Amino acid sequence: MSSPIVGYNAVVQKDGSDIGYATGVTVGIDVDLIKEYALGSTTPQVLEAGNRSFTVSIDMMFIDDTYATDVLNGTAVSLVIRPAGTGSGLPEITLENVIFNSWELSIDQDGVIMESISGEAKSISFSTQT
Repeated sequence: MSSPIVGYNAVVQKDGSDIGYATGVTVGIDVDLIKEYALGSTTPQVLEAGNRSFTVSIDMMFIDDTYATDVLNGTAVSLVIRPAGTGSGLPEITLENVIFNSWELSIDQDGVIMESISGEAKSISFSTQT
């Protein structure tokens, strides 16, 4: 039986460089359903997977305006997420052509200034590091 992976080992990279001070990352896959019903039936006559979207959001400690600028410019980036850290045989998730469409800055009087970004990728792949 495999063991759960602890989050503090995770690595998030943007265009090949580690995102320093990242505190969390969320990756999602959404698939639209194509459902069509015919008269006289309460069950779908067509039920198929439709369009897919690959979402990502990253929370991190604020350093500068790099990520806000990515959102403003519509810059396409590549993201690599290594849930168990970096090493041979460990899992890796790659999101290609990510366009960030949201950036937020959070300031609390008694804490570190935080930022969060989110967007969508054109594709996602799952692999094992070599």
